[in-house]
Amino acid sequence: MAGNFKHCIELLESNEKSVQREACFVLTKLCENILKHPTIEKYRKVRLTNPIVMSKLLPASGAIECLFEAGFIETDDGFSLPKDASLSLLEDMKRLIETSQKENPSQEAICQNKEESIIRQESSNSNQIQFFNEIERHFHDALNLENKKLLTDAKLLIPLEKLQLKATERMRFIQREIKTRNMEDKCSDTESEEENFTMEDLLLTELLYWFKYEFFTWVNSPPCNLCSNECSFARVEPAKSPGISRIEIHRCGNCGNEVEFPRYTDPRFLLKTRQGRCGEWAHVFTLMCRSLGYDTRLVVDKTDHVWSEVWSLAQKRWIHADPCENVMDQPLIYEKGWNKKLSYVIAYSKDEIQDVTWRYTRNPEAVRKKRNLCSENSLVAFILELTKQRLHSQSSVRKEYVTKRRLLELVDMLPAPAGCKKIERNENFVYEGRSSGSLAWRLARGETQVTSKKSQKWLIPKGTEHYELRYFIVKDIYEVSIQNDKKIETKIGWQEGIDESEGGIFRKEELDWKMVYLARSPENEVGFLSWTFELSDENLVMSKLKLNALIGAFHGGNVKWEIKKFFTEGSEIEKIAINRSENFEIDLKKAVRVNVKAILSDGNGELAWQHAQLFRQSLNQKEEHSMQISISLEKR
Repeated sequence: MAGNFKHCIELLESNEKSVQREACFVLTKLCENILKHPTIEKYRKVRLTNPIVMSKLLPASGAIECLFEAGFIETDDGFSLPKDASLSLLEDMKRLIETSQKENPSQEAICQNKEESIIRQESSNSNQIQFFNEIERHFHDALNLENKKLLTDAKLLIPLEKLQLKATERMRFIQREIKTRNMEDKCSDTESEEENFTMEDLLLTELLYWFKYEFFTWVNSPPCNLCSNECSFARVEPAKSPGISRIEIHRCGNCGNEVEFPRYTDPRFLLKTRQGRCGEWAHVFTLMCRSLGYDTRLVVDKTDHVWSEVWSLAQKRWIHADPCENVMDQPLIYEKGWNKKLSYVIAYSKDEIQDVTWRYTRNPEAVRKKRNLCSENSLVAFILELTKQRLHSQSSVRKEYVTKRRLLELVDMLPAPAGCKKIERNENFVYEGRSSGSLAWRLARGETQVTSKKSQKWLIPKGTEHYELRYFIVKDIYEVSIQNDKKIETKIGWQEGIDESEGGIFRKEELDWKMVYLARSPENEVGFLSWTFELSDENLVMSKLKLNALIGAFHGGNVKWEIKKFFTEGSEIEKIAINRSENFEIDLKKAVRVNVKAILSDGNGELAWQHAQLFRQSLNQKEEHSMQISISLEKR
């Protein structure tokens, strides 16, 4: 019987190679199905109406002959293998077909493999060329920011005296904090710590804040220039003028009018329009930093974001600064807060190019798997060559300075040695999702999620008679004062003061309405956050609590409050629900711990999440607090 099969196989091999390959695949699959499921009738039938039979088996000489040799018989609608047929024949046929395919690979298959290899190589080369061209273009854009006229024009737009005054006030506040802490440390026989900061660092903080809230504007879609109604993105058209990368066309949902939104790359235009998205924001902010003498560079993330880095002389390191988010020194925000899957993060200064990916990830293995546009050696060689060309015309002093700075940076990005834990800045920081851009856009990109949490309780110092916590949502800071309004503590970031939160609470800025508030994420029907206060003095108890907080409730949205009092006797807990937060006062009945919770719920339709707003306040009210919790204390 094997001899007869051999004849059938020879007939199969006489077909065109593509016909032979497809017929052999179908026959092999047919054998496998019957051998695996010998009692299932459907696998033992080959119908002529089956499109695979019509297109793969019937055109192939020797295919139907193989079926007959294996024991199939002809039926009214095709072929069938009788129940009493020997399965050993199927095993013989399958083995001979597989052996034939292995021993005699078709020339077409060989050519195809070669072609696929060549295509892969060409594709790889094409990807590398395109990537390297992008790097050159970004470097060129960064160097364009060194234009002296451009730097002068940018500096004239900065309210420098105002920012310097605010930086000075912040400096004095920090110095008072350091002095107080050092005095406490000396009293407790611990070593005092010196803060490593300068006036330049504080001025940079003020510049970042001013740039986001007073100078530049984020644009999702431009308003209609006929009816002022909201537009939505329609398409992209190529730019015809230099200094514009492309032109977005947005269509009005009311009148159908189309509005152009040029995406400028020339900072001269951006200084006038003062609007755009992350690319425009980062270019202009970098330009303004350079105009003030900061060593600043553009940082381009291949997964679609752009920000800045500023060299701190005091700390001898590059500090991450994102003008879109008003965020500084939080390099892990994209991976931990935005849930970005990073691949290449490249920085461009006036002196050099640097691959800074490893500063922005704590999952290097996952990142390496995504870096497939070129080999690591090719990337390093290309970056070094461009840097060498740039530094060729620089003085020997500048070259030496840049080299030392690069070495410091590379050491900073190195992983910890085996068996050692590297101490990370902001290791326990709570990273928020993205705030810039429309919510729908951020949700589509998966960049709204908060991915790390920590619990923070407020500890009331010993000997305190009156304790007060204030939160300012516009500045996003907490201030603590005791006795006669004596400030003792400041924390930056609303998450830094909460004991617990759920429901995807995030800080929302409405740049069109110039308002800001906390809200729950759209996928959550309820969200809450709470603040906990504890005593550190066993001789004191809490007597009264006063609460004042701003809220916004629309279309059935609801903001409720809940206060829990904890007592020493048998861990007794008393819970009180309240529906208002304006001039609310409660007797704490000698509690030793109290928890204040705000609950956001209800609302109408798809925007229900937005109808319950905590701390709703105008962005112009920077010096007015959004929440005030006052606790009076007395002796036990």
